[in-house]
Amino acid sequence: MVNAVLYLVDNGCKWRALPHDFPPYSTVHSFYRRARLNGLWDKILQHLVKVTRRRAGRNPNPTYAIIDSQSVDTVYASEQVGYDGGKKTKDINVIS
Repeated sequence: MVNAVLYLVDNGCKWRALPHDFPPYSTVHSFYRRARLNGLWDKILQHLVKVTRRRAGRNPNPTYAIIDSQSVDTVYASEQVGYDGGKKTKDINVIS
């Protein structure tokens, strides 16, 4: 059942498109829903992270995390500038 759910996540397919090698999609969906609601799914994912980290020769429990962010200019500023094809220059007054 866990492999079927991981297959769905990895391939991004719909429940009904689950290959016939796995149990029926309704059974897998029922397992996933019950496991998610009672907290079992979080425990399974935490265990898989620990196993993966051990296999990579790392500490099973991460000691820190890095968060990355990006700033983006607002759209309003870009709406003020237009392109005049005849002059091939940018002009603030081109777009009304």
